[in-house]
Amino acid sequence: MFKRIFSALSGKSGKTSVSTIASPAESKASRSTGNRELISAYDAYGREVKIAPKEWRDKIFLPNLQQKWNDANELYGLILSGLNDGFATDLRAAAERLVEIDSIPERSHSVLGIVLMKNGQLDAAEATLRAGIAKAGATGTLLTNLAKVFAERGEQAQADKTLWQAVQADPNQRNGLGWWAVIQKERDGEAGYLRALSTAAALPGSWLAQLWLARHHLEHTNFVAARALYVQVLEGGLFDSDALMMVSGDLGNNGQPSLIFELIGPVFDEHKHHPMTGLNMLRACQDLSKVDEGEALLARMYALGIPPIKHHLDEFAQAFQEMRKQAATGSPVDQRTLEITTITLDRPIWHYGLRDAEWLFTQKAGGSPEVGFFAFSKITDGTQHAESQREDDLGRLSRAIPLYLAEAAHYWSDYAARGYFLIVEGGGPVLAGGKSDGDALFDIVPSGMEFFVTGEIGCTGESADGQWKITLSLWNCRTRTEQASEDGNASQEDLGALVLALEARLLNSIGLKREQPLDTFYPRPTADVIPVYLAELGQAFMLTMVADNHAPQSGLWGERAMLDYPLNMALRWPESDVPKLMYVSGLGKAFDYRSQVLPEYKERSLQLLREVIQANSVATSLAPLIWRAFSMTSELQAHMQNQSANAHPAYKAWLERVAS
Repeated sequence: MFKRIFSALSGKSGKTSVSTIASPAESKASRSTGNRELISAYDAYGREVKIAPKEWRDKIFLPNLQQKWNDANELYGLILSGLNDGFATDLRAAAERLVEIDSIPERSHSVLGIVLMKNGQLDAAEATLRAGIAKAGATGTLLTNLAKVFAERGEQAQADKTLWQAVQADPNQRNGLGWWAVIQKERDGEAGYLRALSTAAALPGSWLAQLWLARHHLEHTNFVAARALYVQVLEGGLFDSDALMMVSGDLGNNGQPSLIFELIGPVFDEHKHHPMTGLNMLRACQDLSKVDEGEALLARMYALGIPPIKHHLDEFAQAFQEMRKQAATGSPVDQRTLEITTITLDRPIWHYGLRDAEWLFTQKAGGSPEVGFFAFSKITDGTQHAESQREDDLGRLSRAIPLYLAEAAHYWSDYAARGYFLIVEGGGPVLAGGKSDGDALFDIVPSGMEFFVTGEIGCTGESADGQWKITLSLWNCRTRTEQASEDGNASQEDLGALVLALEARLLNSIGLKREQPLDTFYPRPTADVIPVYLAELGQAFMLTMVADNHAPQSGLWGERAMLDYPLNMALRWPESDVPKLMYVSGLGKAFDYRSQVLPEYKERSLQLLREVIQANSVATSLAPLIWRAFSMTSELQAHMQNQSANAHPAYKAWLERVAS
């Protein structure tokens, strides 16, 4: 189901809030443009979609009204959304229903009065608002809307009188105070506007007027006066959930990120306050280079699961990661103190994390000849020294390309492919320098191996604009010689084509090629897809290292981006099953290392599961692993109990592994 930006961004259910409408002039402008604009909504993955108003109204909005007919909070929110979208003519029955079922008469009578006003029924609107006053008292919201009835009729004196009563009843009601202050400005200029705010600020319980006065001080660079008003309001603690958004936004717009951090940080609660406040604070952290504080706040904001802000959070995560990258420097290490070992992979990297789902993938026959792939080394000039550093593009590709070549041999030849990667236990992967000594590897590889492949990779210039160079060496274990050597150069744009060309030459050299892939659902990536594919293989390798306790979870750099990556691939290429399997593989690994961010992926994962079931994808059969990852015990147990007596033993054994 799509979510509107109004409800998703507010993060509110509408349980206690009440509304007013814009002033008559603002209302007219809104009506004149509303029907021409596309409506923004968000799907379960947080992607924004644009929908024509008529399609939204007919297919989504009106059916939703009927579904929420007996839920006052939901119905209220939908009515407000409909008013914002220009559907006032469809809302009278719903607003009347709200009056019947709502336990908050101020809210229900206000919204019915607004609907009636929007439809030009001013007498009925006045009667409704007066009925609300009789039940709830002369509240600021009801009086402001009543003043607008008078204004629509042209009864300006009565409108002014009623509006001032509304401000006195609730000086923090934004539409009422704002309308009243604008009237004073129209009559007496800026001085009248400031006098109006000062008058309102003197009313009992006022805080909104103080914030608008502080905004005026900021715009005139009187930061001391603005800060004093903010401190007064924040220490009073009477502000509403949107006030911090206003304060942080005003401070940010006037170049005061340090005040955002100082004043808003101690009081901001992401569960109570508007999420835009959190985004403003993240911007302040970025401006002030407070990476640790920013990433801690990011974790809190991600956990809210609000689709419209996710892409903003992703941008901040990328920015903080880049700041760490810029600040990071390689540190020399003593190789004698490192525990360096080789890990062996006997299947494609995205087959890991699935609880050994051998029943899902076609298995190579026992005794199949083997071909091995070693991590590439770095082309050097002989001056490099051992050091510890963050993973970069070159390091990632030094592993991703042999991972891909091993996967290609697995799927497009009759060889059993193995990958070999040097790592520092408890640290991370090793990027060696200089050409690998193939002669030294003959006595290390298994006796059944026919060939193995080594390689070098280097880049001149920045990776995005530089020139890549790749060399491959194919070693024949029977003759103990270097049988073939291939190399190539490519820009970043042409890297995919180079990798595919090297793959084709390699498969021709080793023989035993297959005309069809080992699993029918497996497609060979195209040249334009290869760079994305390689990035995912490199990230999957890091997740595998952490899941297998070879590297610490703290070493994951951009964990959310790693988990998001194959999901984004699946959404970009929905016809392919492999990205979906890659995504579930990542979830399984995150579950294994007890990721703190995994719960954030529940709704997206269940939405993907619904889609793969509908598409009859091979990923459907991995549903039990998704249920286990998100502690959906009843679904998992029901599935296990519903297995027939002739279910495949390997699948039943897999279910037991998943449930354990």
